[in-house]
Amino acid sequence: MLNFLLSGIALLSYAGLKFWRTKIFYPSIVFSTMWGLACVVTGLILGGAFGELFLDDYYKFSYLDTYIPWFAFISISAFSLAHKLFPGKQVNLCFSLAFLTRIVKRYHWIMWVNFFGGILRIILMVSLVGIDSVMDYRLAANEMMNTGLGTVGLVFRITSYVQMLANFYVALAGCKAGMQTLKFKEVVFLFILYSPTQLATGGRLFILYFVLFYFGSFLLGRGISLNKHRSFLERREKKTILLAFVGMLSLVSLIALSRQSETKHANESAIAKFTYISEGMLESEHYMKFYPPEEISPDYGEFLLTGRSEMYLQYRKYLLMTKMSSIVISAITSLYTGFGYVGSLVVWGILAFILEAISIKCLRRLTIIRFFVLLTILKIMYESIISNPIQGNYAVYELLILLALFYKPIFNDTKT
Repeated sequence: MLNFLLSGIALLSYAGLKFWRTKIFYPSIVFSTMWGLACVVTGLILGGAFGELFLDDYYKFSYLDTYIPWFAFISISAFSLAHKLFPGKQVNLCFSLAFLTRIVKRYHWIMWVNFFGGILRIILMVSLVGIDSVMDYRLAANEMMNTGLGTVGLVFRITSYVQMLANFYVALAGCKAGMQTLKFKEVVFLFILYSPTQLATGGRLFILYFVLFYFGSFLLGRGISLNKHRSFLERREKKTILLAFVGMLSLVSLIALSRQSETKHANESAIAKFTYISEGMLESEHYMKFYPPEEISPDYGEFLLTGRSEMYLQYRKYLLMTKMSSIVISAITSLYTGFGYVGSLVVWGILAFILEAISIKCLRRLTIIRFFVLLTILKIMYESIISNPIQGNYAVYELLILLALFYKPIFNDTKT
């Protein structure tokens, strides 16, 4: 318990101090915030703070309680080393507010395509499985996402690419708001257009993705435009952010509660739904118990890079016989599969340094394409607590390449 709490406090302290000093939304801040919260929540769960949980019996740690302090220490050290070797706090923006405004206005139709694509997803899934059971609908929608069979599967694949474009658009709109003024009506309207595509799968992570892309980019834009004559947040903007976050966090809980009556989670409180953030670490702990450090045969990055692993497949078969059958995976699992207990810490330290260094270099000369690269790294850092993020973003890497290759016809400005 204490190791998780101390590690979480260390990570959150790093994130808070880094942002307070630089006013720049670095990927290390996203990573440290997500993992810091996960560590603190895990510590609180072990202390009984959330009452009865569906997975209560599984929160017993024999590996991660010693692994996580090292993981936190190496992460903070790698991020700090990247900033030490690539010093400087200034962001050099290589596109103007006028250019950004023009792009946001020109491609606003992407959000409408995203909206109607999501509505189409919902209609097709309802026609296939109905709406009698939220959980049955969600399982069927996720299966369709994974297999992509038939006409419905084709719609899901196409709209997935539209969603990726919508992510970039939301980020550009957030950056623009940061350089100008944050308006509540614009945030709500954009969120409505953003939501249906991922809401169609019955999940709730789209809310946190919106927070990451829109408000993360807003903070970046505000940090860029900040000067001594302007406060970091105006009074009206503080109210907008407060209302938006209260509304979105309430929606996260409501979506979870909507499934509750159909599952064995019925005794969990609304606040307990936020313990989801800790489940990736719980999965990694039980993976280490399933394959102890002295017995694991490393695949040297195959699972990390491809998502394929016979060892992990056998583990998932085991999970199907437990209450953890639908639990998420954290990046620790893929690192551990590839390089073992100690090796995973070393490799993560290298990756953390590289990703933060790339981000620093992008910010030193921030073009539109580099902005998208930065967003992708932010996404990887955010998803590291709930997925295998390196392998899970190959479609985004492909999109980045296409945007770079067709930059001139898309943006019509070779100088930015």
